[in-house]
Amino acid sequence: GFKTVDIEAKQGLVDDVFRSVATRYDLMNDLMSAGLHRAWKDVMVTALNPPKARPHDAPPGAPAERPFHLLDVAGGTGDVAFRVVEAGGAKTRATVCDINADMLGVGRERAFERGLDHAVEFVDGNAEALPFADRNFDAYTIAFGIRNVPRIDKALAEAYRVLRPSGRFAVS
Repeated sequence: GFKTVDIEAKQGLVDDVFRSVATRYDLMNDLMSAGLHRAWKDVMVTALNPPKARPHDAPPGAPAERPFHLLDVAGGTGDVAFRVVEAGGAKTRATVCDINADMLGVGRERAFERGLDHAVEFVDGNAEALPFADRNFDAYTIAFGIRNVPRIDKALAEAYRVLRPSGRFAVS
């Protein structure tokens, strides 16, 4: 249904919803979008274009692979972060920041199962007050979570703060 909610109460309601669906969240996305969320996320990863691994047969003096660090906000189960790490080279890393510990727990388990726990970190944090240093990330993504942020202007200011100059911002 539709309900008017006070801005101060919104975060608690959102937390309760995601706590209750954490283990089924990815399945729910498949059902609600008829699988289209996967295509949207693939488009986002293509737009981010994380640097690929330098070929082993690269000529001497060819540029070395550069590090790439993604911040995926409200990305609890790690779906976007995994895609970026898998698309990038060996120096690609991702930090998933989510306000919901249950979603982060599911993401950590999935990272371990996929063998990506060395490249994907999970941090409890709020999009409106990120626990990261200024200019720390090459890219910032927030998929469907943007609709659940009570103060979008604060979240956008935080995105700008943590992105390196010429960093990429993507919303799906």
